[in-house]
Amino acid sequence: MDFSTSPDDVAAATAFDRFCQERLAPRAKATDEGLSIPKQNWADLHEMGFFKMHYPEEVGGFEVSWEVRAMAQESLAKACAATFLSTGASIGLFGAPLFVYGSKEQKERWLTPLLNNEIIGCFGLTEPDAGTDVQAIRTSAKKTDKGWILNGEKALITNAPCADVGVIMAYTDKAAGVGGVTMFVVDLKTPGVSRSKPYKKMGLRGSETGGLVFEDVELGNDAVVGELGQGFIQAMQTLELGRIGMCHFGIGIAEAAYDASRKYATQRKAFGKPIARLQAVHFKIADMKIEIDGARLMARQCAWRKHQGEHLGSIASVAKIYATEMAVRVTDAAVQVHGGWGYTDDSVVERLYRDARLGPIGEGTSEIQRELIARDLLDG
Repeated sequence: MDFSTSPDDVAAATAFDRFCQERLAPRAKATDEGLSIPKQNWADLHEMGFFKMHYPEEVGGFEVSWEVRAMAQESLAKACAATFLSTGASIGLFGAPLFVYGSKEQKERWLTPLLNNEIIGCFGLTEPDAGTDVQAIRTSAKKTDKGWILNGEKALITNAPCADVGVIMAYTDKAAGVGGVTMFVVDLKTPGVSRSKPYKKMGLRGSETGGLVFEDVELGNDAVVGELGQGFIQAMQTLELGRIGMCHFGIGIAEAAYDASRKYATQRKAFGKPIARLQAVHFKIADMKIEIDGARLMARQCAWRKHQGEHLGSIASVAKIYATEMAVRVTDAAVQVHGGWGYTDDSVVERLYRDARLGPIGEGTSEIQRELIARDLLDG
């Protein structure tokens, strides 16, 4: 594996990081308090080519190296984790299965406008009683002469309150188990689709999360993404990409907490000197650096191997667990470094601490990731 970065890639990543710090980071607190992503964030990211850099020219994107994509995602999460989450759900979880499995017509109708910031997408897998246990989903699609009738409910869906379109998992043959799950692309303005109010959340408050309800929603045959009965496999492949994204999410948040802690520790004085000179504090800052660098190496390995076309399996689970749990540890230490001020919303680390806590839950909990790793080690 070669993780060396060309001068051009460094320049591109540095420019994007500067853009994130100048444009997005100053809005992060207002985004958290306003409970939605400012439209200007989406527009600014589109202007910088962030959406298009994830897809090739054949569908309206443009080629950049995997290193630039990885560094750009870290920079975005560092500046505003809520914006990272919402854009990732749209461009990644919604866009990726359309790119890999979708028809030419589906790509033209949905993927092209997605890359042009004309629509927002979401990924509908989780339900009120089905998250980690995908087989427990109840949403179903029944075949008709004209196409399909979709019924069911999705919950805890990023972008559900604001999305224009979603890829939705539904049983088309319950008797076949996960082999009977099919992926559909659904225009969320279709009659019979309704949404819950956005949930009130602990963190990442600007990234709208909610539920979707489908009541006798009529879909054409052209709504099927890929092949019938392949939805489970398609979803698992999509979530593998999502786990790499969550690595960048954790690293970006931890990097922001680390930077804030270094700055505060050099300015705050106690016992006649900056607290950065106190061993209890500067050991915490050293440990932050150690953990962030370790997580970054794991994430880079996953991104590189995925770029080579490899199936990652439990490697993605290892990296996802480490990076997201690392972010929780680092932000916890950052709050401690800031002392009482770190517990108030005057400090950025308070928001970072709340935001980081999603990491070990989203895109597959740490518990299910450990289960996947153990199965791979013991049964492989």
